[in-house]
Amino acid sequence: MADEDEDIPQFSSANAGDIDLSDETQDFRFLSNLSISGTDLPKIPKRGEKDFEPYSTSLQSSTLAASRAAMHTALSIPRIHPPKTHIVAIYDPQSNMAYVDKVKSQHFQTMGKFVRGREWLLPEEALFMLERGSLDVRWPVINATDNDESGDLKLGVPMSLQGAYAAFIGMEDGVGGKLTLEMYNVYAGLKRSGYIVFRTGDWKDEARTLNLTSVAKSDTENINTKHWSLGLFADMWNRLSTREASNSANRLALGPLVTPGIYRSYSDIYRLLELIPTHDRSTPPSFLLPADSSNHFRITYDIYKPSGKFRKTARGPPDYQVAVVNARETSLPTMAELNDLLATTPHDPPSSTGPLYQKLKYGSRNIILAIVDQGIPSYIRIADASFGEEKLHERKGRAPRGKLGGHRGRGRGRGRGR
Repeated sequence: MADEDEDIPQFSSANAGDIDLSDETQDFRFLSNLSISGTDLPKIPKRGEKDFEPYSTSLQSSTLAASRAAMHTALSIPRIHPPKTHIVAIYDPQSNMAYVDKVKSQHFQTMGKFVRGREWLLPEEALFMLERGSLDVRWPVINATDNDESGDLKLGVPMSLQGAYAAFIGMEDGVGGKLTLEMYNVYAGLKRSGYIVFRTGDWKDEARTLNLTSVAKSDTENINTKHWSLGLFADMWNRLSTREASNSANRLALGPLVTPGIYRSYSDIYRLLELIPTHDRSTPPSFLLPADSSNHFRITYDIYKPSGKFRKTARGPPDYQVAVVNARETSLPTMAELNDLLATTPHDPPSSTGPLYQKLKYGSRNIILAIVDQGIPSYIRIADASFGEEKLHERKGRAPRGKLGGHRGRGRGRGRGR
């Protein structure tokens, strides 16, 4: 008798490398072992096996039904707050934020702000803690007395996750405009990755100010470095020994770019080819566009790397700065918009002794654009690269050697004919 599987049509299978295992049907029967009762804490279960192709068999149908039942049972388990770590936050409709009277978690070491005896949370902070089950947000009780409610409802009606999304997103007038879904997606993704994220600027002021403090500091460091390393004398000798390039209008209009003559180095020739002048990046920046609250290109978050010595009262300069942009509502930025965006970032030039291409990538001012397209963020670094200051023709150093060296043999050769 022929097997039952012979009547099943055989489909052409794709390459094994093109199959995404996360898109296949998973076996959720391992979730049946979870239980909220008992003294032992539940452990994170392992993922089960998957069926890659459907077969018209009763075994596979029953297995799929049991897997779906186990998944629905696991999702129906109520999420509870342990009494020791139960944190209740009250929603404030006027500021669209939430405040906590008694802090019981270490999360507040890297989020929130203490004002007048209460710990206030921004909308993205309260929504993130509520989404991960670390915070119990309540709707405020209006004109209520002690006799109106009893028990846990005196603090207010618990806010559901759907209600939190409706209340916190799009209903706030704060720094950088209202909290959007794109801003929260970037914030939640960075927090899950372990970064410390804060909003840029003050909670009440406009987040569009020139950053001028780091410019003078950078100039002072460069002067001190020149004196101690004798780089000042080297710079003077370089100016005296090099040939000045006279890029006059008559020479550029009538004669060749490289005029006939005697050149003692390639640096003199390359200087004649420098036609487009570059600006001094150590000068204070300035805005090109008038202030506009609807401008999409502005710094949104300050990001810090996780550190045990971090204090939110003395955060220091951020490691990264991110500007969140909606890809569906924003076009490519103009040069004026990029200038105003980079003008709000600190002047932080790279080390002069670092690799050349790393310095060009880092730039003197840089910002990370978080471009969100339908909930999927893509991060792009925009930098004010100093191509005119990095002289490729003045690089000094030895050419890279091969794996075995290039000066002499390894001493293991045996002459032919011996």
